[in-house]
Amino acid sequence: MKIRLVSIFSCLLLMTTAAGARPPSVSPPGDNGETKWQSSQAVYQAPSVLGGSGSYLDWESPPHPNSTDNFLFSSVSGLLQRWPNTLRRNGHSIVPATIPAGTILYHGRTNGQVPSVPEWYAFDFEHAHLFCRGPCFVVTLQATRDLRLVYFDGSSAAKMPDGPLDSQGVVAWGEVLPGKYSSDRERIVALCDWGKQYDLDGFVRMEFHFEVMLCDVLDGMEVATLLELLPVNMTLPRRRRRPRDPDEDTQKPMHFQRPPGAPWPQPPKPPPGWRGSLFSDRAGAFEVNLAGSWHDRAPGETRVHLDYTGLVTFYDPALQSLVDARYGKDRIHQRLLGISQHDVRRVQAELRAVLTRGEEPRAGVDWASIVRIVTERYADRLEYLRYILSPEAAYVDTLEQAAAARAQLLVMLAPYITTADMPPQLPASGNTSWAAPVVHRCATTQTSRLPLGLLTPQEARIHAGVEGTLREICRRLMLVWMEMFDIEEAEEVRAAKAVSVGRTHMNELMNWLDWSVWVRCEGGCGLGVRSSSLPISPAPSLTDVIGSLLYPNVAFWGERGSI
Repeated sequence: MKIRLVSIFSCLLLMTTAAGARPPSVSPPGDNGETKWQSSQAVYQAPSVLGGSGSYLDWESPPHPNSTDNFLFSSVSGLLQRWPNTLRRNGHSIVPATIPAGTILYHGRTNGQVPSVPEWYAFDFEHAHLFCRGPCFVVTLQATRDLRLVYFDGSSAAKMPDGPLDSQGVVAWGEVLPGKYSSDRERIVALCDWGKQYDLDGFVRMEFHFEVMLCDVLDGMEVATLLELLPVNMTLPRRRRRPRDPDEDTQKPMHFQRPPGAPWPQPPKPPPGWRGSLFSDRAGAFEVNLAGSWHDRAPGETRVHLDYTGLVTFYDPALQSLVDARYGKDRIHQRLLGISQHDVRRVQAELRAVLTRGEEPRAGVDWASIVRIVTERYADRLEYLRYILSPEAAYVDTLEQAAAARAQLLVMLAPYITTADMPPQLPASGNTSWAAPVVHRCATTQTSRLPLGLLTPQEARIHAGVEGTLREICRRLMLVWMEMFDIEEAEEVRAAKAVSVGRTHMNELMNWLDWSVWVRCEGGCGLGVRSSSLPISPAPSLTDVIGSLLYPNVAFWGERGSI
């Protein structure tokens, strides 16, 4: 799907942003050198989320520097949603999935043949129509049974060498191969060969829209229609790849060049009786991006049903080579390059266990709803609290500003403060043990009654990620609450200090969470702006533009080709 989407810089430049996961047990490598994943459901003993000592009284300690709770939470909360996976394009999750019987898929091509080899299929007509270049044939298919698939998160269909395809490389070839970023035919064949042992029908990926890679379209699908539609007027210039120099570094992105003097495509001949202009590929580029935007936010692409009990994540801290590789890097630059062969075998063994285990009693936890509830409860409120504490907030003085911050904190903490949760003395931060029960209730409100013994090892990680994320949110709120507890009786100097402390906590918390909901065009884009997009092919990266706004101290610009 090699096309350059029109980007609205004026809108994008308005964008502003606002304890480690616990792995299940794994046996040592066997005699054959393969890691053996413990596939049986072990009883999961949830560690305390409130501190390194194991006591909930130890609530003030920050997350470990190598904690992945925030990364895992964001990954789970963004699954099958286009915007989070466009912004953080290097996916780290592999999830079993199904497409239910009756689902319609589309396939656009320039001839009237039904594919007989592994191919790519679209959920929406606009996506398939994009591949009508001149003559236009669209095959409409319907699933005759539930299709068994695997979903790769991130912008996993983006032909880019800097990370979106890493997880597929680990599965298909047992290593990350950046030089194969444009080898999609080779990739789909390798993935289908790998999936045969698990009776997989295909794979779900995302570019500017979600797509399905089906290995055998006639197994589980039937043709509903095969129509020759109106031809598409080719208005966008086509460019060919420059052949590689044999000595060229294959790690560098391939450059694309339009041949000098190459003619523009001739308009196709319309059918007899037609009047007016034909549909153009330029319009198609907008429409497929628009169709993709229907799935920007939760609930996302609902025609794919994920099995969270089998979610395999590269944010498992047991994958030690990746802990070292991502240390000090922001989400945009985290990828799987550098994963060790030991960790590759570990992931492949876990996938084997997930895809082959039988029906066992399950806890039935709706993880998608849990992470959505957490995000909905805190995203707007944290952003508003940060605004109240900011220098830009309009208040008469810092006393009024501190009182407003205290009121907003009380809104968020009121469900967890009982009549017994009072500081024994002032200042409230003098003895912090009184706050521990409040933080504990806040951090475990979504998970305290879950049947932990029925969680799969993969769910155990999600459980830890949710509690670890809530723990940090609640810890920060309580630290600010202690500063604000009696602020209405304070003087200006102390109020100014409390506001400054609170501002620091909110900035650090929101940077740690790094939720995609906070990255947007302030005020929104007007109706005259058709779309704003991030890169989905080897073109100058608008993600780098946005990244430079979000992280001004990080270098984003690198060499890229263009198409």
